Amino acid sequence: MSKDSVEYISPPWNFSWVVKKEICASARPQTEANVAFLRNEGVDVLVTLSGETMPHHTAHEYFQCHLLHVEEFEDPSMEQINEFISICDKAREEKKIVCVHCRMGRGRTGVMLACYLMKYYGQAPDEATWNVRLMRPYSIETWEQERAVKKFRDFLAWGHL
Repeated sequence: MSKDSVEYISPPWNFSWVVKKEICASARPQTEANVAFLRNEGVDVLVTLSGETMPHHTAHEYFQCHLLHVEEFEDPSMEQINEFISICDKAREEKKIVCVHCRMGRGRTGVMLACYLMKYYGQAPDEATWNVRLMRPYSIETWEQERAVKKFRDFLAWGHL
């Protein structure tokens, strides 16, 4: 597929908008058709949370790609959450759309989305977790991941842990 033509588009599995035209999420965009779909949706920045399931190789041609490797079913570190928020800060300043994904777009992705809602929309940890789960069922899969969202609230309140 050339950069100027889109022959076939198909959303990555588990794709949804969390904030329309601002931030979306999915499972790994594994095909050219998935990459074409994200391009068609206006995505500019792709954040991968799973080093074991990198996006289709053409993603690097179209998006600003970032890798923040978090082990599957684990909670991201505060440094990783802060790096994600920093990427989002820059994207918001530049009016760019972010898509975040891990392998299935549930656990690690859900944590980052909840932290995003807390940071930019002032939601409390339980509210942000609930909203992410309403939009993206089965998100934030473990107790440790829920705890990471609550730890981020403390970080926002105090500036450190």
